[in-house]
Amino acid sequence: MLMFFPKEDIIKLIQKTTGKFSVIFLKKKGNGHMKVTLKDIADKVNVSVSTVSRVLNNGVTSIPQETREEIFRISREIGYQKIHDRKKDRKNEKKIGCILYNMKGKYQDPFFSEVIYGIERELLDQGLTLNFTYDQKDILNLDFIDNFDLENLGIIVVGPIQTELLENLSSKIPFVLSVGGTPQINLDYVTVDFFKAAERAVQHLMNLGHRKIACISASTPYLGLSEKEDDRFRGFQSILVSKKISINPDWVQDGRFTIEGGYTAMKKILGGKERPTAIFSASDQMAHGAYRAIQEEGMNIPQDISIVSFDDIEMSKFVSPPLSTVRVYKEEMGRISVKMLLQRMEGSIPLPLTSYLPTELVVRKSCGQLI
Repeated sequence: MLMFFPKEDIIKLIQKTTGKFSVIFLKKKGNGHMKVTLKDIADKVNVSVSTVSRVLNNGVTSIPQETREEIFRISREIGYQKIHDRKKDRKNEKKIGCILYNMKGKYQDPFFSEVIYGIERELLDQGLTLNFTYDQKDILNLDFIDNFDLENLGIIVVGPIQTELLENLSSKIPFVLSVGGTPQINLDYVTVDFFKAAERAVQHLMNLGHRKIACISASTPYLGLSEKEDDRFRGFQSILVSKKISINPDWVQDGRFTIEGGYTAMKKILGGKERPTAIFSASDQMAHGAYRAIQEEGMNIPQDISIVSFDDIEMSKFVSPPLSTVRVYKEEMGRISVKMLLQRMEGSIPLPLTSYLPTELVVRKSCGQLI
């Protein structure tokens, strides 16, 4: 018995046998239909393939009218396309590309690599592929757009990039979406509320009795932003100010969103006259670096110092002790960015739209009650 499952997320031909059933998953074409041949029509009408070809391609009148009408009817019902029409459809296929703030992030950054994975998987599920990936430094003059039909070109900008470049892109290309950045201009965005999520993480430390809290924030030099202009730092600052707690300037350090930067920042914080009882880190990678600096000082987490972070990358549940952190649904960010971009290209979204995905504070073993 054959069972056919024409689901949209089936992307390749697989045949396997399970028990009494031979289950065949069929590849779907970009237009949502299986490829239909002249033979399929001929079998249904009970005529030769040459007869079907002559009717559809030449419009001959020597074949009975009833047979011709039946051939045309069946071809419409099962979705047959002439070769010329198929080529035309391929010409009008959507082309989707990514622009990254840093090309290395596609392979080395555990946060943005998951976002890009979500983009690529959702494109495959939609019957499309990622046509190109560029670093922002490679597209300053936008020469690459000359190779594409702009009406069918969509761009997903992954991570924060310069506002001027984003404005330039959106002025030349009608379909541009930013994922993981901070909303700045009239554009579609898929992101999270970094400010509110950071507030929730710091409030967790406050609830455990901590008042001497340091912050490993991060600057973004290519955007001209200091570590104190990052939304996660601003969320940290907001909670302390609301509780009338002064911020020790020596306890705010720039970790540059890297493991090494987090290590160096933590060393500076611990090297001061007074040490904090807790740390808020703006990224898990920086927190991992901070772990080593803390351990080198002979201190224990969370007995001597607590730490809460941001991102929930995979490694964070495996460090010792497992890291409490704000979970960002990174793959989902990528998938939703594709869905929104395609809706924009199809005309379903008339105005600029910002989608804030939820976050979740994942409490593990790195934070302790202050005694």
